Amino acid sequence: MISTLSKRLSGALIRRTTPSPQLSALSSASRLRFQRIHSSSQQKALAAEAAASASVSPAFNPFTAPLISRPQQYTRTMPSKSPYARDYGDFKLVQSLDLTYAPVTVSKWRSEKTGLTVTLGNHSSPLTRGYFVIASEIFDDTGRPHTLEHLVFMGSKSYPYKGVLDHLANRAGSNGTNAWTANDHTAYTITTAGTKGFLNMLPVYVDHILHPTMTDASFVTEIHHINGEGEDAGVVYSEMQGRENTSYDQMALKHQRALYPETSAYRSETGGLLKMLRILTAQQIRDYHGKYYQPYNLNLHIDGAVNVDELFDVLNSKVEPMILEQKKNQKEIIPSDWKRPFVETSTAEPVKLPESKTQVAEFMETDESMGEVMSVWLGPQPNDYTTKTALGVLGSYLTYSATAPLRKEFVEIPEPLASSISVFPDSKVNQCELWMYAGDVPKKHLMDMAELVRSKMQKIVKEEGIDMQRMVMILARERRSLLNEMELGTSNILMETTITDFLYGDKDGKDMPAAFEELTTFDELSKWTADQWAALLDKYYASAPSITTIGKPSAKMAKEIEETEKERVSKQREDLGESGLKKAQAELEAAKEESDRPIPPEVLTSFPVVDPKDLTWVPVETALNPAPGDKISADNAKVQQYIDADGAPLPYQVYFSSVASNFVTINVLFDAARLPSHLMPYMGLFQGTLFQSDVKRADGTTMSHEEVVNAINELTVDQHSSFSFRRAFQENLCVSIKVEAERYGEAVAWLRDVLAGAVFTKERLEVIVAKRLQSLPGQKRDGQLVAASYANKLAFDPAKSPSEAKGLLTQLHFLPQLAEQLKTEPEAVINAMNELRAALLDPTAMRVSVFGNIPNLPKPRSTLRENFLPIAEGKPLHALSTSAQTLTPLGENPSRKMSLVSMAAIEGSYSCHYALGPKGWDHPDLAALILATSVLNTMESYLWKSIRGSGLAYGADVQVDPEAGQVEFTVYRSPNACIAFREAGKVLRSLASGETELDTNIVDGSRASLIYSYAGKSETVAAAASTAYVDQALKEVGKDHSQRMLAKLPSITDDDVRRVINQYFVPLFDPATSIGAVSTNAGKADEVEQGFKELGYDVSREELPELSNEDEYSGSESGSDSGSESGSSDGEPMEDVRSP
Repeated sequence: MISTLSKRLSGALIRRTTPSPQLSALSSASRLRFQRIHSSSQQKALAAEAAASASVSPAFNPFTAPLISRPQQYTRTMPSKSPYARDYGDFKLVQSLDLTYAPVTVSKWRSEKTGLTVTLGNHSSPLTRGYFVIASEIFDDTGRPHTLEHLVFMGSKSYPYKGVLDHLANRAGSNGTNAWTANDHTAYTITTAGTKGFLNMLPVYVDHILHPTMTDASFVTEIHHINGEGEDAGVVYSEMQGRENTSYDQMALKHQRALYPETSAYRSETGGLLKMLRILTAQQIRDYHGKYYQPYNLNLHIDGAVNVDELFDVLNSKVEPMILEQKKNQKEIIPSDWKRPFVETSTAEPVKLPESKTQVAEFMETDESMGEVMSVWLGPQPNDYTTKTALGVLGSYLTYSATAPLRKEFVEIPEPLASSISVFPDSKVNQCELWMYAGDVPKKHLMDMAELVRSKMQKIVKEEGIDMQRMVMILARERRSLLNEMELGTSNILMETTITDFLYGDKDGKDMPAAFEELTTFDELSKWTADQWAALLDKYYASAPSITTIGKPSAKMAKEIEETEKERVSKQREDLGESGLKKAQAELEAAKEESDRPIPPEVLTSFPVVDPKDLTWVPVETALNPAPGDKISADNAKVQQYIDADGAPLPYQVYFSSVASNFVTINVLFDAARLPSHLMPYMGLFQGTLFQSDVKRADGTTMSHEEVVNAINELTVDQHSSFSFRRAFQENLCVSIKVEAERYGEAVAWLRDVLAGAVFTKERLEVIVAKRLQSLPGQKRDGQLVAASYANKLAFDPAKSPSEAKGLLTQLHFLPQLAEQLKTEPEAVINAMNELRAALLDPTAMRVSVFGNIPNLPKPRSTLRENFLPIAEGKPLHALSTSAQTLTPLGENPSRKMSLVSMAAIEGSYSCHYALGPKGWDHPDLAALILATSVLNTMESYLWKSIRGSGLAYGADVQVDPEAGQVEFTVYRSPNACIAFREAGKVLRSLASGETELDTNIVDGSRASLIYSYAGKSETVAAAASTAYVDQALKEVGKDHSQRMLAKLPSITDDDVRRVINQYFVPLFDPATSIGAVSTNAGKADEVEQGFKELGYDVSREELPELSNEDEYSGSESGSDSGSESGSSDGEPMEDVRSP
């Protein structure tokens, strides 16, 4: 069950690209798994994630279930004993399993009439999720799977209105719908708070999937059109325009072309190449839908606390009859000549790779100092679960952590050959692809990197052998990670496995049991010898042929594409002529008018709104060991009594969140904003040393960094550091460690020694600085990051803000100087690091929290006394620093300033804008403003229609940051961000003045959607524990803050919404009260600059700082170390500070 789907999804196309205010429940890692990767940073973040963990994705939450026992051996997954494991009307049971390592039942049914497949993962959860999957095979580059995905949301036969699906989903307690298109499937998604709304939505969603309207008008607006300026546009066209020449897309397409013949669908660009999108027709999409979007090619995967009887009542009484009604004139519903995509078509023909090949894929970039390398081998069949799992474990062995063989050889060196390296399997129909990706490879090593990796693999096989001590550690950690992930939320793991089974598994469910037996496979693999592991490495990698694709940056390509596109558009204008341009604009306006016809109010009002009283909240009980003078309090119940009985009080604050978990997490939050300003720039380096330096332990033993890495990996499920706690309090450094509950004392001791006993050496600091330097050129290619960085530079002072001091722009100046200083004055750097640590470990600026099943810990408080930092005297805590305290004068009084950065590496533009907002999480306007944010951002609402629907940008949204006292507006991937910004301002001013009436149905739907948002914040035991801590101890708004905010929503009036829009959001679009930054393609820079000047902004052209010698550095697209022991990898839902 080692996941490969998330790797396939690195190239998937997603409908939503900008986070909505309701999306706070998903961690950044989770978002990356399921989104179309919409920036180069995110592409490489996914690659780094793959390297960091070859295990499954975040999973199960048993908050109402018995705790999982962990015997040494696991029995095989058993046939289900559930009373629901039976037939239901037309739906006949195919397979049903009870997982032995989690309280989850997985069942599969198929309708004997329509062929519709239903898989259900039944488990306790406050949320119900649906993934509705089509096997979408295509043998050309027209992009029909992707374009059809977009048209599905434009209305159905029973609901022929654009946006009705999302409006109804909001009323059902969702945050709207979403979808992605991957190389082999299209998935449509929805998540609701509870089950009632989900079941109401199910027939509506299936109707959209199987019976979409697919009108000519929706094709024009959503897919492709030529506007009155003679430019090609459309939502899909703009999306692919921003992707086609990126490194990831160029390399992936080149790889697909080299490995697969024209008879294979894997060869295709499912998103659509621009030249093909320009000639695609609506009828071609309709024809594709008619062939593939059939009930017998559709799997409805559902998971959560679903009442099975109620589910099949809906399926048998509503969904099946709807399908049969549409097919009543067909002689046979399931054609006798139907061929299962991929499995029974020409794609199923095995591919052969007789010899190794190397090819180059160029991508646009003026900085040619670094590139990327990708090698692919052919692996076992996708249903060979033992070998596939073994290869996943082998990938972790080779690349996970600083002591992994490939990391040690190529990354953890003074002059890195790559900033990240990952190895993982990816399932296809007749074999797995086995991937090696090396990011940020210096130009001089691009052509030989793949061979160097192969040589290292051969050396392991022939000379070094497999380190069985490390392999045992990897297998044990994989086991722990799986159990942890099954506790964190089961949806992802179930979804990934059932999608792969639907696409490639036995039709009758025979492969499903083996797919869910990873722990028993681990037992089997634990008996393997070093020779067996070496033989696996030799067979599939070291001695096997591969295809290597080198991603090579090209300034010439960037210039040529810019010039060629200008010439093409100019000729297109000339060919159309004035009359043709007017006709094109008229056709566009007519299409908009038809697509945007209003939804009859009764269609929406007849659909029930979810009731927050139906929510089930994860139970959390809290306790506090207060610091002197603490004003916060806890529950004062049984857990508090247990803590109070455990020895004398500690002289510092410790907050305990008790939840039903087999694991315990210890967090230490340091107020880094209190550091002296001259130490601020070192915070990034200090963070990079955590868990990766030599350590002098409390008993006097000194351990090398490799010994430290190995010891911590043997102990933990996760260890990480971040500047924030659930994305709030971004000026504070949080260091966390998570272990099995019985190893609590060891975890506390290691946290103490990592923090207080790290030994800073010149050699290790040089390696860490070199890796960070290599990340910078690639970060400079990320338009979204660059725009945000320059906006932050205007608003936040790096002398006060550690998060800004470790940001891109500061580090572009600081890191080269630091690298040079390590060569000439290493002691000065080491002294600064020691000074920083001494200042950071101030007990008056340190907060400790412990999450887990507290009553099951033998000595929760006295263990800290015995094993944590020796603090003798208690002193009152300083108030926790917030971002509001780090604002520049311009951040405190934003006005007129606009920074513009010209970039060759992007084809569109991005912008970020700030104005003043409410300060503090208890501000009286916050509830109304959160509702207003939801009203504006929700799919098919005001910003969606005016910006995305008009083709002005792929995404735009407003956000609230009560910590900084700011509001924000962002534009994502726009042909001209100024035009999108100007249009958004018109929309908000019109709403605020009352000229545009607030749609009551949108407001009601937004209220219901926020129920999902607040429920999602506490979806899992880990999320519930940390939410209680944030709300009760850090924000000081009470543990029941989410419930109280939901209770306020019904009383917020339309006038309240208009008032806060006018008071807080309208100033974002007034140059007298706002600041911002925009990154844009070089060819559009003058036009964008002139646009903002005409609006009244003082625009200054900025240039990204050049590194002193960029040939020495390669660029990481993610800015994070692959497999880093100090990266955030807990998988816990992270809170967006700009959302509830």
